[in-house]
Amino acid sequence: MILDATEENKDWKHTDIILKFFEDVGVLRREAIIVIGGGVLLDLVGFCCSIYRRGIPYVKVPTTLLAIVDASVGVKVAANHFNRRNRIGAYYPPIATLLDKKFIATQDERNIVNGIAEIFKLAVIKDKELFELLEASAEQLITEKFQFGAVPVRVINSAITGMIEELAPNLWERKLDRCVDFGHSFSPIIEMQNIPNLQHGEAVVLDCLFSSCLSQVRGYIDMPTLQRIFKTANNLKLPTFHIDFCNFDLLKKSLSDTMKHRNGNQYLPVPVGIGNYKMLNDVTDDEIKASAELFEKLKNE
Repeated sequence: MILDATEENKDWKHTDIILKFFEDVGVLRREAIIVIGGGVLLDLVGFCCSIYRRGIPYVKVPTTLLAIVDASVGVKVAANHFNRRNRIGAYYPPIATLLDKKFIATQDERNIVNGIAEIFKLAVIKDKELFELLEASAEQLITEKFQFGAVPVRVINSAITGMIEELAPNLWERKLDRCVDFGHSFSPIIEMQNIPNLQHGEAVVLDCLFSSCLSQVRGYIDMPTLQRIFKTANNLKLPTFHIDFCNFDLLKKSLSDTMKHRNGNQYLPVPVGIGNYKMLNDVTDDEIKASAELFEKLKNE
């Protein structure tokens, strides 16, 4: 079965189409579904596998950089619903994940950069060495599409290892203050409102930059460190500005929705230096406004 797996199609309608396919071809209870595609497809088919016959096995074969370093590792599967990202879903691990970075060579530059966003997120919040690697090798990674030499292997391995370190002890998210939620506090509603013009990784990195501004407002990082984070994002061809991250009402609405997902807590991870973080749970409206002003100011630097 071939599916146009865009974020717009990650919905209940396409969930039902996949389930009908399972039914029509007579999938057996212990017959593994092989899913070859990007993160949207892996998420959606994984969700269908979790609910069909109360659970059938599946194998992930991610074909995008974003999916290789993100969806390949986690066990969360989902569909968008009620105009919200991943509002219905489950925790349902595959029986195997097969990785091959040659798939990345089939992607255009924007989609490769979209995947770099999730690597950048981890580098800023928990891995200084990975950040320095991105800083030094930005042009090579993008122009060579992660295909040649040791650097792309190190980058991918470091990103996946970092994700596993964070996710494995807390696979079912019983602990809701997670550093890997860096970049996912203000962005989900903004991303949904800007489909298809804003991709997932792009929304995440904008949130990372905004949250770094919040860290500077709090005094946890100095201005040269903040400028270094913005400069590295720019060198990686990641977006460094979007007007919605200057809209206080929208930021407040986004955070309020995220807090429901975190059981009423903010649990905002922000960098302390590069490679370390602090979890905030008492951010004020004035600090959000000040962060938005700083974020807008930095677009001209």
